[in-house]
Amino acid sequence: MSMSVALRQPWRCTALLIGMLLWACAQGQDAVPGPYLRITGIDITGNRVTKERIILRELLMNEGDSMPASLFYERLERSRQNLVNTGLFNTVSVAPLFIDMRTVVVQVAVNERWYLWPALIFDLADPNFNTWWRTKDLSRVNYGAYLYRYNFRGRNETIYVKAQFGYTQQFALRYKVPNLDKQQRWGLSIGGGYLQQAEITAGTVGNERILLSRPDGPNRTEWKADLEVSLRRRHDVRHFGRFGYVQAHVTDTVVNTALDYFDGSATNTRFLTLGYGITWDRRDVRIYPRKGHYAELRVDRFGLGLLDEAAPDITTAYASVKRWWQPAERITLGLSLRGKYTDGTPPYYVQQGLGYSDLVRGYEYYVVDGEHYALGKANFIYQLVRPTTRRMEAVPMEAFRTLYFAVYLNAFTDVGRVWDNRYAQENFLAGQWMSGYGIGLDVVSSYDQVIRGEFTLNALGESGFFLHFTQPF
Repeated sequence: MSMSVALRQPWRCTALLIGMLLWACAQGQDAVPGPYLRITGIDITGNRVTKERIILRELLMNEGDSMPASLFYERLERSRQNLVNTGLFNTVSVAPLFIDMRTVVVQVAVNERWYLWPALIFDLADPNFNTWWRTKDLSRVNYGAYLYRYNFRGRNETIYVKAQFGYTQQFALRYKVPNLDKQQRWGLSIGGGYLQQAEITAGTVGNERILLSRPDGPNRTEWKADLEVSLRRRHDVRHFGRFGYVQAHVTDTVVNTALDYFDGSATNTRFLTLGYGITWDRRDVRIYPRKGHYAELRVDRFGLGLLDEAAPDITTAYASVKRWWQPAERITLGLSLRGKYTDGTPPYYVQQGLGYSDLVRGYEYYVVDGEHYALGKANFIYQLVRPTTRRMEAVPMEAFRTLYFAVYLNAFTDVGRVWDNRYAQENFLAGQWMSGYGIGLDVVSSYDQVIRGEFTLNALGESGFFLHFTQPF
């Protein structure tokens, strides 16, 4: 098969790239056998709220285990990473205390975060900061508050209530418990909410959004609810099953502008969703990885034939593979591939290409609608300021006394393409390979905060400085 033919078949191209990277993720060196160590105890300190069993669940060793010393130290570090990635602690130490040459006690020391957050919402309604900055229109800002309770009952449960106003009015409630059974393998998440918007996107022309506004009320209202069950047999692999309900209404103006917004002239839609997902997560630190890999597969069905009203009749498959190497202490090489395939013709309400959560850097001002897409990212990361943890004893609350800070130089290149069978004639980027490259600074701080400033040049010859508030991978 020629390259030109392969590129016209997005699922084959994406599957091939993802398969190659999955193979790379699986490569590694086996631990070298050495002297055996016996674990006679596990001592945990610093957990004033968190139950011991929640901490023990993340350890790759148990009291009474025996293993080669090389494997012991490997599992010791991975156990520390697992605890950091729960998001429950400011700092984590997992260290051995030798009783003699063959007997060891594992000492776990944690510093807990603050778990009750009345977090303010100040969120931009546009796809990214730079798009909003073009107008600096404060009416396109969402404001309000979350009330989060992390680590509820000390069991890593999360409850939140959301009240949002401004551009999008939204009210939501969610409860998540990751450890339903004694073995802490089964989890549950349940939630729902109401949303209304006076201005919505009804399509794209020239890869810019068609925005419809209504001064006297919402252009769209919707109700959503979902139930998700998770299974975690192993530390790094999680399975998810999802069941959801969606009900939405738009005005006549919307369906007259976008004839395929729901289904023809229908102003209402109602449908059920069913989905399955699996993740394989071996990142050292999830908020800003420097070693390890991550793989994800999701399959979702929209419209089950029950309670349907102008319902979609599509199935989507999404896959993502990410890999990080650290050839030197201060250098990280990152590579990610992801793709989406849609079986069926999606109404505009549920379709999404590139330009929102996924994009080619340098194309922040564009939205590329479509049924399928492929996206690749490569990053060269140099550590300018080593990760530093400082104790601020003057701060009155223990949960805020630990300050974390790191700065990285990031040189990158992205490439992506959207396959679009309906809107391509009106959007010049559809069906074209897009690429961008540039350099930036990434700042990582306490409580998983990431700020990225990037200068990017794209294949259209356009350049710009862009701000983002997520990790670059």
